[in-house]
Amino acid sequence: MLKKELDTPSLIIDLDIFEKNLVVMRDFASGAGKQLRPHAKTHKCPEIARRQLACGNCAGICAAKLSEAEALAQAGIGNILITSPISVPGKIARIGALNRAIPDLKVTVDHPVQVEQLASVAGKDSPIHLLIDVDPEMGRTGVAFDRALEFARFIAKFPQLVLDGVQCYAGHLQHIVSGAERNAESSRLMKRGAAAFRAIAAGFPGCRIFTGTGTGTSAADVLIPEVTDIQVGSYCMMDAEYLAVEHTGPEYAPALRMISSVISCNHAGHATIDAGTKAIYVTPGAPPRVIDGNTFRSSVAYDWNFGDEHGHLTFPENVVMAPGERVELVVSHCDPTVNLFDELWVVRGEEVVDRWEISLRGCCQ
Repeated sequence: MLKKELDTPSLIIDLDIFEKNLVVMRDFASGAGKQLRPHAKTHKCPEIARRQLACGNCAGICAAKLSEAEALAQAGIGNILITSPISVPGKIARIGALNRAIPDLKVTVDHPVQVEQLASVAGKDSPIHLLIDVDPEMGRTGVAFDRALEFARFIAKFPQLVLDGVQCYAGHLQHIVSGAERNAESSRLMKRGAAAFRAIAAGFPGCRIFTGTGTGTSAADVLIPEVTDIQVGSYCMMDAEYLAVEHTGPEYAPALRMISSVISCNHAGHATIDAGTKAIYVTPGAPPRVIDGNTFRSSVAYDWNFGDEHGHLTFPENVVMAPGERVELVVSHCDPTVNLFDELWVVRGEEVVDRWEISLRGCCQ
């Protein structure tokens, strides 16, 4: 099948760009003496997780939610870190079952109640491995930097739990436009996380992991000596939001695209395509970008003004579009856009060479 024969809207992965992005990030991390722990919340696709692991230099795979981890495990993937704390009793029981089913499950915690709950489902022969989530002044999850050591001592009271490390992820910094500002702020926060990690590791020799980071701050964070691995996600796909910031490390090209088509063009200067808010996640300030091959069409702009089902393209009046004309977009934010689709069509050049299921789609529990 050729790319032009796909029904629209469809998500595609340019395999040449995707494979290059994997190698660039692998070599970047390896050169800095760090490992990768890629985050599956970006792609929600077991096949991509397998390829990230196969590319090498990986400490494991991250999942944001328990249901994502369960779906990865169902696909035969182990060594999963669940990066969000969990406390609902039903989910705690599911963690106990998952811990017995796969090797090297790790769970983040930020409250004594969660620790007690997890201890209740851990067994002598199946201890649960934990990472302390520290709050990088974001206020979303995590314990305060200066409370991390005290929290580690509380965890040590439970012999059926094993403290493996510390997580510090500053998600609010990833899209700061200024590279210098982003790097400086991430370095400041990660150094505070590193100090908490050192204090814990001094008293708990098994605490060997200091993980965190995202694609946007990775260039700064790998310079922190204590960092063992980085939880990068978007690098393998990329999106308009990341294209809008200054890059201070390696460049990653947009491998993820959306193929849409013109459905109405009765007015000079604008046309309607079949990809609205139900197809592309709305990210204020970072609309999708129209692309031709690997060249951005700066004369054609996308916005969500036409609502749920329809996208709005504007362009100079000397540009002519026809019904059925294909329009290729770099989406605004890859993670939630991927979550709207069942499959990724894999292309080399103009040829469709594979189809990968987005089997973690809708895993929000």
